[in-house]
Amino acid sequence: MTLPQSKASSTYIVKYMNYMGRAALVRSLLHLSGAQYKNVFVTSEEIALNRAEYPFGLVPILIETRPDGTTFELAEAMAIEQYLAEKLGFLGSTPEEAAVNKSVALNVYLEHYPYCFDSSPEKRRTFEENVLPRFLESHTRWLVKNGNNGHYFGEMVSYADLAMAHWIRLIDVLGYNINLDGWTKEQIQEGQEQHPLRKLEKVISELPEWQGQYDNFHPTSSIVP
Repeated sequence: MTLPQSKASSTYIVKYMNYMGRAALVRSLLHLSGAQYKNVFVTSEEIALNRAEYPFGLVPILIETRPDGTTFELAEAMAIEQYLAEKLGFLGSTPEEAAVNKSVALNVYLEHYPYCFDSSPEKRRTFEENVLPRFLESHTRWLVKNGNNGHYFGEMVSYADLAMAHWIRLIDVLGYNINLDGWTKEQIQEGQEQHPLRKLEKVISELPEWQGQYDNFHPTSSIVP
């Protein structure tokens, strides 16, 4: 298992509120790559009063300062993630590898985001009974095809790996019962590392590059300045 060796020497600012939320994976990519970055915290009230300062009136915002002193600003969490994943080496080495990697990560987002934050009984039932089983089956198949080693592609930590690990943490905290191959919740807790999705979560959580800070990058975590 290896992390990509980034040649990027830019420095970065992540402008977002003082919790992980939609910036969790952005910050994870920067942290794991060893990139130099800092957080600039804004409040929802400040954003509402100064929406013209943000490309779409929303956060997160990435501000990159390049070695020649020029700056680059980018909005929208998924766009920022994909940009950093490519620049920092988490998308493979060819356009084809990058495209497939992005497709896996995008499926993680697009399959579940329309449902996860809708608490209506109908939406939850549709998600748990229809969307979630299909989603789990397809991603289990991807991971088994790669040898059930905790990665989607070879032995390299990829954007897809990090997107799935992030999603597993999010879906757990939202209270959904992730039914893995028909296991009961108790069985999942007793042998969670054996299922490919839980194995991926375990592999990612044990990366030494977290430097003991894995829990700090949980999507619900706040940041201590």
